[in-house]
Formats: sequence, C-alpha cells, structure tokens
Amino acid sequence: MSLYNQVPKNLKDNLKYRRELLAWADTPARRRSLWTACKHDILFFINAFCWLYEPRTSRLRGTTSNVIPFMTYGYQDDAFLEMYEHLGREDIGVEKSRDLGATWMFLTLFFHGWLFEDFSSFGIMSRTADLVDKPGKKDTLFWKLDFLLHGEGRKGGLPTWMRPKDVYRSIMLMENRDNGSTFEGATTTEDAFRGGRKKAIALDEFAAFPNGADYEAQNATQHATDCRVFVSTPKGAAGAYYDVMHTPSSMVKIIMDWKKHPDRRIGLYDSAEGKLEILDKDFKFPAGYPFVLDGKTRSPYYDNECSRPGATPQSVAQELDRDYGGSDYQIFGKDLYEAGQRNVMIPFMRGVFGYDSDSLDPIFDRSDDGPLRLWVHLDNSERPTSMYSEYVIGCDISAGLGGSYTSNSVATVVNAVSKTQVAEFASNTMRPEDFADFVIALCTFFHDAYLIWEFNGSPGGAFTKRVLDQRYANIYFREVEHKNFKKKTKNPGWWSNEKNKLAVLSTLATAIKSDEFIIRSTDLLDECRQYVYKDGRVVHSRSVRTIDDSSKGQAHGDRVIAAALAWHAVKDRPSQPKEDHRQETPVGSMAWRFKERNDKLEKLKSDGWD
Repeated sequence: MSLYNQVPKNLKDNLKYRRELLAWADTPARRRSLWTACKHDILFFINAFCWLYEPRTSRLRGTTSNVIPFMTYGYQDDAFLEMYEHLGREDIGVEKSRDLGATWMFLTLFFHGWLFEDFSSFGIMSRTADLVDKPGKKDTLFWKLDFLLHGEGRKGGLPTWMRPKDVYRSIMLMENRDNGSTFEGATTTEDAFRGGRKKAIALDEFAAFPNGADYEAQNATQHATDCRVFVSTPKGAAGAYYDVMHTPSSMVKIIMDWKKHPDRRIGLYDSAEGKLEILDKDFKFPAGYPFVLDGKTRSPYYDNECSRPGATPQSVAQELDRDYGGSDYQIFGKDLYEAGQRNVMIPFMRGVFGYDSDSLDPIFDRSDDGPLRLWVHLDNSERPTSMYSEYVIGCDISAGLGGSYTSNSVATVVNAVSKTQVAEFASNTMRPEDFADFVIALCTFFHDAYLIWEFNGSPGGAFTKRVLDQRYANIYFREVEHKNFKKKTKNPGWWSNEKNKLAVLSTLATAIKSDEFIIRSTDLLDECRQYVYKDGRVVHSRSVRTIDDSSKGQAHGDRVIAAALAWHAVKDRPSQPKEDHRQETPVGSMAWRFKERNDKLEKLKSDGWD
C-alpha cells in the first residue's frame, strides 16, 4: 500500500505526522527506506516533506505562518500523476485558472527528478530574466527551488539528511553534484537551450511571453527536449500558447479549473436557462444571497472575485473561466463558435486546381491532399453542380512571399442560393497576379461566379489590375455612401476602413450565429475567434502578437476576410433560385419534339396568329 494514503490532509494532523516521521527516521536504514519511498511515490514525497511559501493571509487556513506544508488537493494529485507519467516523454500543456498552484506544481515535479534521478537536466523559462532568477526576489522560479531545498529562516525545506551534500548554485543554475542533475534557467530568446539537451523544459505563463518571442521560444526548445511543459492561464485567442492548446497533436493536455478547488467550489450553483440550481447541497446560503443568474457555474468565491475593484467581465473570463478571448472584445464570440461547430465538416473532396495559361480554362484533378477543398458535388463534366446554385467568390490577397509565417491568399466560394460555403483555397506562395489568374479560372469553374476581393494595399492593387487586364466582367464595384443613398461606382473591389470592416465582420458573425450562412471550414471557424475589437480598432489578435513583419502572417485571419467579403457580395447581389433543370429532356427525344412544337405554337399566338 502506498505510504501516501497514510498522510493526513488537514493542517494539524499533517504537521503532527511530519514531526513523528522525522523522529522515526533516526537511523541510516530508516532514512534509506524513506528515501526510497519518496523516490517511487511523488505524492508521498510532496505531502510528507515539501513546503510552500504563501504570503497572502487570505489563503492561510488554521495558521498565521507564511510557510505551510504542501498538502495536495485532489485535482493536483490527478495532475501530478499525469505529468509524472509523461515527464520526459511527451509535451504537456497545462491550461489553468489563476491561482491554482500550477507553478509550484511543475517546479516540485522537476525538483523530485533533480533530487532522485541521476543526470537529469531540467530547463525552466519565463518571459523575463527577473522572473526566472534574481537574488532576494521571492517571485522567481529559482527562489522557489531554493525554498523547496533549504526553506528560509529555519522554516521549510527538506531535512538535512535528504538534501544533496554538494549543491552548486549560481545565477540561472542549480546543480546537484551528488547525482549530476541540473536546473538551468532561460528567458525568451530564439537561442534558448540550443546548446544542450534537457529531460524537460517548462515555459511558465507561456501565454504572457512577448509578442513573437513566444514562437521563438517554442521553436528553440523543440529540439532540445522531448518534453516541454507549457503552463499558462489563457491570454487572448492568438500566440504560440493558443496554438499548442488548440492544434491537434500528440501533446498531453491537462485542465486545471477553479471549480475543482475544494475551497472555491463551496456553494457551487448554476443557472441554466435562468433557473437557479444549487450544486453544492451541503452549503447553506445566507438569506437574501444575491445569486447571479447568468447561465454560468458560479460560487460565492467566484461572485466575490467578480465584484472586486477593477474586475471586468473580460478579465474574469480570462483569469477564471479560461476564455482565450476574455482579454479583448471578440467580434466572433463563444456563441458563434458553438453555432459554427454544428455545421463544419470534412470536405466532400479535395483536389489540385489549375488552368490553361492562355485561355484560363479551369483544370481540376482530384487528390486526397489537394489544396482546393470542396463541399459541393461535381456533375458529369467534373464541374460544380449548377442546379439551384449561383456562386460568389470572396478573396483576401497576400504578397505570396512564402515561408512559415507569411499570410495566405484565400478564395472562399459560397452558394448564394443555399447560403452555404462550398469551397476554400489558401496559399501563401502565389504572387497577386498569379492568384488573380487562378481566381478567374476558379470563377469559370464555378459557372462565372460573382467575384469580390479586398482592394487595399499593393497586393490588392496588383490583383485588381490583373483582373481588369483579363477582362473578367462579373465583379463587385464598391459603393459610395451619401447622406441619403448609396451609389455604385466604377471602382472595382472592396476597400476597407475601420467602420466598414467592423460592419462586414459583424454581419458575418450574425449570419453564422443564426445559421443564415453555413460555413463548412474548420480552419475558418478557428480563425474567427482571433478577431477582436481593441482600442477602437478591428484587429486580428495574432497579427499584433508579433515583433516583426516576417511573422505577421501566421494564421492571419485571411479566411475570415475572404468569407466576410463573400457574404457581403451575397447580400449585395441577392440571388434567386435557378429553375429546376432536373427534368430537362434529351435533345431529339419524343418529349423534346413535343416541347419544341408547343413552344412554336405559343410563339405564333404571341405574334397574333390563331
């Protein structure tokens, strides 16, 4: 039976147990037994020998001391065991509400390996050097490691016989010379840990890493270890942390939510559909308690956090609810994402789309991994069905420079009759002129689709010139708004400003939420969450989390602009269902001859002949 099961979890009994355990360990043999037990049972080690520093008196229970025994909660036990199982083998992503002890947890996990395993090398990172290691500063990661080992002021720390005899300590380094294990610190630079290999590297509060440096840190650490531990509270729907937590991968994901904390879930209640439901049946609410019936799961702790000075719905959503869009006002909110998920699906088919360089006649070859995705069936001529269909294509144009961090040129195709997305193409290697030829061929493929694109910038200008040079006629001309009316101009393409950009995105959001517009692309839906309204401007949150122009394009929200313009064009040119041609009769058949005869008779009557 595990010794951990014998460790009391209330403060008084736990302190008594620790004292008796240390008194029992009065011989080398008994100390070796405890050493072995701690090595093989991390939860016993933590709950019987590790201490925490807690400066906030509101977090102390039954003591006035800021040094308290580390007694794990149930959600921490589960997280510790899962991290311990995968440590050194797979990447681990930890998504947490604020103030759940996650930093102490991963440091203690690493500390256990540093103490009991030979030649284990661990890396720890934060966004600044002062948060990693600074003498005398108790907020640093290395100070916490020092505290786990030695304590402070004769309080805390391991018993002398459990500590390594020879520990070397310098800035950003702690070496256990008894077994060759090390801790090494680093900050967010592209060369972090490139000079060595680590069993595991932790990136603390990864979502708060500086713009662009988060991707550099992610890339630099990938080949330095098989196990990166990404720990953070969400901070916006963009950045490297957002990516690792939302991109399908082999990473182990651990969720630590405030509702799992035994002190904070006291008095838990819910209000689905505006009806109060007490989830914590053992808690007695005071008479007249001001329940908040907003459909969320809450508790008195949560209610108090919401009412503290400076608290906003956005900050609470981010810090407690783990809402990645909580820090900014999202144009496409959580309700849109949930609505959109009902309709996304894998493509009916994929393929490689090309065209004759002289005539721009379309050429389509089916391929399981082709870049053109179709949610529409093809007819016998290998063209999208034209029955009950009228197509619109919206485009966002990039410079086509290529590379991992450049933005895409995107074409989104919508059936204006069924109000459904039917195709999507994205590429970051097509120059604007080549993309224009490609899109014209795509318009031909979709039965002379109505074309709209964003004119802004040099890529948009080059695209526009090529469309006009190729004389493709079924295109959008933008409106000029006067006081009492809107007037079409002879200026092709859509020109964006802050006002109309917010308008088309908001219109798209409303259409998706109401199922008026059905989107099929998972990538499009994911990019929707990254558009926010901040400081009076519409911004794509990923594009402002970069440090130079070369990285501004990664998942730049191009699909959203293309889809928004396609929907704008659908509304700009309302479509009527085409006639049902399913009953068209074969030429030369008896039915065809009867129809020809009747048509001629009708024409004679209309000309005045009886």
